[in-house]
Amino acid sequence: MPIDATRSARPDSAVAAPTPSRVPPPVPPPVPRGGAAVRCADLHKTYGRAEAAVAALSGVDVAFDRGRLTAIMGPSGSGKSTLLHCLAGLDAATSGRVFLGDTELTALDDTALTLLRRRRLGFVFQSFNLLPMLTAEQNVLLPLELAGRRPRIDREWLAALVDVLGIEARMGHRPGELSGGQQQRVAIARALITRPEVVFADEPTGNLDSRSGAEVLALLRRSVRELGQTVVMVTHDPVAAAHADRVVLLADGRLAGEVDRPTPESVLSALGALEAPSGTGGGA
Repeated sequence: MPIDATRSARPDSAVAAPTPSRVPPPVPPPVPRGGAAVRCADLHKTYGRAEAAVAALSGVDVAFDRGRLTAIMGPSGSGKSTLLHCLAGLDAATSGRVFLGDTELTALDDTALTLLRRRRLGFVFQSFNLLPMLTAEQNVLLPLELAGRRPRIDREWLAALVDVLGIEARMGHRPGELSGGQQQRVAIARALITRPEVVFADEPTGNLDSRSGAEVLALLRRSVRELGQTVVMVTHDPVAAAHADRVVLLADGRLAGEVDRPTPESVLSALGALEAPSGTGGGA
């Protein structure tokens, strides 16, 4: 799914120009550990109407702790990608409530939700979604451009990300000149550049070979451990899920359990214990 960089083509400054005395700081303070970074209550998502209606999510209640990497897993059609998109404000829930910290996403209008995604969330997707005409550095800085924060780039933070992700030598290259693993590293740097409260990753290793996938997962793990980042990741791979602190399981659009401190074996066992989809679910 492409990055929903904006539902309005205007920069933030065109939406609401703050007075000089109330200009927000260029970089938000680190998000404290502990408590829920994002949560939902009685979340429902239905596609279609009447006899054609398909329930992708049915009354989901779940919270994701700050400063942790949580994986969402389930059979095909269990609703895992739908849940992630609703939590991230990329898709509107049919009913229920979603909170980012104390902010209710489901109560925001379209413009406010767009600005929240720009300022407080980061996204990593399976297909990288880098702009081919931009260099790696320009792609990384794009969220700051969209948020009207380019003049206030924190160069120390940019340098730290580039160093952690090992892409310093590639920052002047365009995506077509990078390997899949290098492109995903750039995408992770882009997701982290605004110091978001939550990074949502949808199958971040799906288009990578096993070695590059392992490197990307290690980098997400390192962002949690060393940078205090919160990551919510959808994956179908038990090995990828084993990098998480916790695995949340879905089946037929409902919560079906969880695994703490997962290993590939414990995740496989939990998935095997799930009942086969009944056909009522419709989300990925």
